[in-house]
Amino acid sequence: MESFIVTTKDKATSMLLRKMLKAVKGVDSISSLSKEDKEEIALIRAINKGHSKKYVSTEQFLKKLEQK
Repeated sequence: MESFIVTTKDKATSMLLRKMLKAVKGVDSISSLSKEDKEEIALIRAINKGHSKKYVSTEQFLKKLEQK
């Protein structure tokens, strides 16, 4: 089984895509992500991006924050 996440720009495109997927044999289910699901995915991506296994000193980190 394979899963996909598709983001549409408007509701009309979303509805059209849903209709097309429902007509395709082999599509098991179609569901939408909740706001909480989207937040969880964004958090996981941010955590994974931050895991560089590279040491960063507190001073360097604070300097970068001050620059922004």
